[in-house]
Formats: sequence, structure tokens, C-alpha cells
Amino acid sequence: MKAVVLVGGEGTRLRPLTLHTPKPLLPIANVAFIERQLDWLGRYGVTEVILSLGYLPDAFIRHFNGDRYAEMQLRYAVEDEPLGTAGAIRFAADGIEERFIVCNGDVLTDLDLGEMMEFHEARKAEASIALTRVLDPSAFGVVPTREDGEVIAFVEKPPAGQAPTDWINAGTYILEPSVLKR
Repeated sequence: MKAVVLVGGEGTRLRPLTLHTPKPLLPIANVAFIERQLDWLGRYGVTEVILSLGYLPDAFIRHFNGDRYAEMQLRYAVEDEPLGTAGAIRFAADGIEERFIVCNGDVLTDLDLGEMMEFHEARKAEASIALTRVLDPSAFGVVPTREDGEVIAFVEKPPAGQAPTDWINAGTYILEPSVLKR
């Protein structure tokens, strides 16, 4: 299975830590954040990862010293200019012709991807998004859904007390290749 990890952001909220080091390369207990994410993906059978790069792309290439991490093949998709989330996915996933995973590069999770895949397959979905519940959704993108899990809307950072739900985007997606043709 393949995955795209979106690691192009500047990590401005973590300045000055991110002035010379991209956020996903910052250590958590002496291990780079991105390595923890790749280990998690590997536990679910991901064998190829495309890193969607924007900010300080050479830092990732130096960190991994080439195109391998553990048993994974790494590829790099370097944006010349910021493309936004959908644009970055389309650019990085160019040529993928099978179901794939996308995750934001700042997601530290214990999400059961196997369970998410079962949900995706049972609904014959073209796209599935992981959601998580929070106490105060006003700082996040909230995602109201129907009872069957179908997404109704995306509401970015609603005013306090006005969110239509307390379920937010958890930054992990399963996509069919057909979404790239839209």
C-alpha cells in the first residue's frame, strides 16, 4: 500500500524551533516526529511513502539519506510553490493507480487504519476521512456527518459555541485513485 504524507508546511506556530528544521523533523523523545508516523504507517502494510515537500525540502532528503526508511520506499514530491492541501495531494499522488492513504505531517495517532479501511470498503467509498471528537472544536476544522458517516460539510474554525458538531478532521484519509481525476 502507498501513502502520501503532507509535510510541506512552515510550522509557524512552533517558531523559533522550525526556523531551520521542518516541524515533522523535530524530535519527540529523541525520535523525529516523521519517523514515528512512518513506523505507524508501516504497521499497517504501507511499503511506499511519498513525502509532499514544500518548506526546507532538502532537510528531509538529508535526514533520510536517500530513498529508504526501514522497509519503506520513499519518494519526494517537491512543490515549487504552495498548492494547498488538495493540490499537494494531487501533485504528490500523480501516477498512483490504487487505493492510498493520505495523512497530515503533524498527526501523531494510534488510529486503527485496519478498522478505517474496513469502514471505507464496507461503504464502497471513494474517500474516507478520520474524525476525532474534541471538547472545544472552535480551533479546528469541524466535519458534520449524516448518521451513516457521510460527510455533509467542512466548517473551518467556527466561532466558539457555534460549531455544528464536536467532530473534527483528524488528518488521515483513505482515497481511491479516482479522486485524483476530479
